[in-house]
Amino acid sequence: MKLSVQQIGGVSVLNIGGELDARTAPQVTSFFQEKVASHSTKIVINLKGLEYSSSAGIRVFLGMAREMRNQGGDLRIAEVDPRVDKVFRLSKFDKIVKIFPAVEDAVNSFQSDSK
Repeated sequence: MKLSVQQIGGVSVLNIGGELDARTAPQVTSFFQEKVASHSTKIVINLKGLEYSSSAGIRVFLGMAREMRNQGGDLRIAEVDPRVDKVFRLSKFDKIVKIFPAVEDAVNSFQSDSK
């Protein structure tokens, strides 16, 4: 599991790589809570390096989205691997969280929301 965070124009971008399943989900949740949630209400999850996500991964992302929305913010997903995207669409996750083809598009979407 590879995790990092960067700031782009007031938006926290959380980069997740590897595999997200029941074994690694607690690590992602902890990283999110420690490094991201307290610093920003605008979050983009960059999944370019995520090769696999089980339903446990979807639960992690749902929890993140709920937390951001409770704080008056939101969460976006970007650069989803086609295999992971298939899981998101089958579970209707794409109806709950906005998914973008590129991180830049996801970051810019926060500007569009504030107009």
